[in-house]
Amino acid sequence: MYIADENAMFEFGRSLASRLHRGDVVAIDGPLGAGKTVLCRGVLHALGHVGEVSSPTYTIVQQYDGAEYTMPIWHIDLYRINDPAEIEELGLRDEDMLQLVEWAERDPKLSAAARFAIQIVPLDDGGRSVTVVERDQHRG
Repeated sequence: MYIADENAMFEFGRSLASRLHRGDVVAIDGPLGAGKTVLCRGVLHALGHVGEVSSPTYTIVQQYDGAEYTMPIWHIDLYRINDPAEIEELGLRDEDMLQLVEWAERDPKLSAAARFAIQIVPLDDGGRSVTVVERDQHRG
């Protein structure tokens, strides 16, 4: 799909939120500045967050789990992770929350387990080409 600008990416995130459930992993990949955090911001706002959302590049995980949210959410940024073994130490395999994972390709296991795999490619006109693959997760 074509995303024209930052506002459209935010709105895409908001619309995606209606399809997400506790336990889902959303793997989001693309180069620096592609709009990964803007997409996450849209999801978070649709699920109850009010205020700014910044990329958790340095903290790696930002948790959103107050009463104002429809479910616990972890916003994860794996940009600074160089070895998937580091991810095991972080305990990111918990299945009791929604996980929005930027730079998910840095953890092949996490990417493979994702319900949604989203690839963002910047285009010459300033827009973005966004590919979304949804995998069946057999909910019980």
